[in-house]
Amino acid sequence: MSMLKRIYRNFNKIYMNMTLKNKLIIFFMTIISFISLILGGYSYLVSSKSLKEQMTSVNVKDIKQISSNIDFLQKDVIDLSTFICLNPLVQSYVKTEEVSNDNQNFTKYGLEPLNILLASKDYISFMAIYGDLGANYYLSKDGSTGLKSYNKFKEDDIYTLAHKMKGQPVWFKIKSGNTPFISDNKSDKIAMVRTIIDTNTLKECGLMVICINSSTIENMYSQELKVSSNSVLILDSNNNLIALNDPYNVIDNQASLNSIIPYIKSSSGYNTVKLKGSNYIATFDNITNSNWRIISLTPEKEIFKNLHSIMELTFGVILGCFIISFLLSIFLSTRLTLPLKELLASMRLVKKGNFKEKVSFKYKDEFGMLVLEYNDMIDNIQTLINSVYKLQLKEKEAELKALQAQINPHFLYNTLDMIFWKAEKSKQTEISDMVYALSKLFRITLSNGREFISVKEEADFIENYLLLQGKRYRDKLKYKINISDKILNYSIPKLIIQPFVENSIIHGTEEDNDRSLIIISGELVEDFIVFQIIDNGKGMDNKTINNLLSLEKIDELNTINGYAIRNVNQRLSLYYGDNYTLIITSELNLGTTVTISIPLNNSLNK
Repeated sequence: MSMLKRIYRNFNKIYMNMTLKNKLIIFFMTIISFISLILGGYSYLVSSKSLKEQMTSVNVKDIKQISSNIDFLQKDVIDLSTFICLNPLVQSYVKTEEVSNDNQNFTKYGLEPLNILLASKDYISFMAIYGDLGANYYLSKDGSTGLKSYNKFKEDDIYTLAHKMKGQPVWFKIKSGNTPFISDNKSDKIAMVRTIIDTNTLKECGLMVICINSSTIENMYSQELKVSSNSVLILDSNNNLIALNDPYNVIDNQASLNSIIPYIKSSSGYNTVKLKGSNYIATFDNITNSNWRIISLTPEKEIFKNLHSIMELTFGVILGCFIISFLLSIFLSTRLTLPLKELLASMRLVKKGNFKEKVSFKYKDEFGMLVLEYNDMIDNIQTLINSVYKLQLKEKEAELKALQAQINPHFLYNTLDMIFWKAEKSKQTEISDMVYALSKLFRITLSNGREFISVKEEADFIENYLLLQGKRYRDKLKYKINISDKILNYSIPKLIIQPFVENSIIHGTEEDNDRSLIIISGELVEDFIVFQIIDNGKGMDNKTINNLLSLEKIDELNTINGYAIRNVNQRLSLYYGDNYTLIITSELNLGTTVTISIPLNNSLNK
């Protein structure tokens, strides 16, 4: 079960990561294939069942016809034998004591018409008459010769059975060669034997044999059968083989024959029989006059041979439907996903800065509504950029240019350098340190026009800035800077800490007579660089905090440091969107804590 779940999860992952077009194609083709296979399989089963029933019905009809024909033939033989046995001339002949095997004695009793009668029956190949007193006569049409003595014949089981039947016909098969009553039998025969009853005394007075060649029976059912590949066999009442036509050599031993018997217990019908690893349809019927059973064995593979054309046709139809459905699926999926492709292409152009890109649409379906909303969004973004973003950029650019225009960096650096060396020459160490710190401040502030500087540069700036402020306020200002070495090489927007330090000095050191303490820390917290500026100044209320953190212009916020803090917040919002935090926590007379958190991935100095 776990393997099935794993397979399902893998398939679901692969399928859900496909394009919508491929998803639709696979979905349509799966449904169509499933339906086609069901319909194809159902049509195949129905066709095979119908064909099997049709073939079985034909076989049943043929077998019944063959059974009827054989029954009619046997009845004709029985009627003929009855006519001969009851003929007064034959009755007189079998009672004579003369023994003769030629036609002279038969002629003497006026039985020539009997020869004519027998000659008119094409299916009779041999006839013999025995009399209890020694008379005997035979007529052969197939070259069989030599009639054995009546006493010899009486020793055979056939005579014993005929004697018990008391004039009723007995049917059996005799092989070619030496038989119980024919010395030289030229062909296999189906023989009818019955005793001749004296019409006066009703006692047995002789015996009569009429034979039909087995080939006559075989020709009869071979002409009637519609399926030439059938194996046909005739069994007597004791399940002995009477006749067999076996093109596939299915019944090659007694075991094969015995395996069929349990499936043909009823008088008529059909059943499925397994022989030599193959299935056969056994169709059977009783022959009334002899109590024989005729059986036809039809291979199922022969029945379903004609089904191959149906299978090919069904497969061709399924394949044709599959191909047409595949082409239609591609066409429909392409039509359905075309608006999405156009929308995606437009988004890529917008991503590159082309905010004039729009997508045309014709229909008012879900895709059309999506495109409509997208076009409206692009219009709003373009309006927002034109009215706010560009305006702010121009404003900041103008402010920066104005600031840079007021200071000539080259002149400034040279002047500060000259003051530094004069102070050093005059051994005014404190003055030289202050000049050096001021020079570092200007260099980092300008930083060749760069917007991003390293954390190390920002830390140097704060340290030099506090050094100068420390000189100004002397023992009144104390500070600590704890920046982790792990973040020194990462880049951040410049001057994002100084405004908060300056705010702490203005509202702490300047306005309070007590000693002021400022702690600046920086560390790596998961995927963010976190700075904290903590002071013990007089603090501020929530309204002042909200005004400082507002991205909108506030009229009440007109101080320099307030403007600088708002500028930091705006720049962080511009650079990092919603992926940064600027939190100010403060209570009146209890100090202020500022926490700045910016993402690490966007801060690495490359």
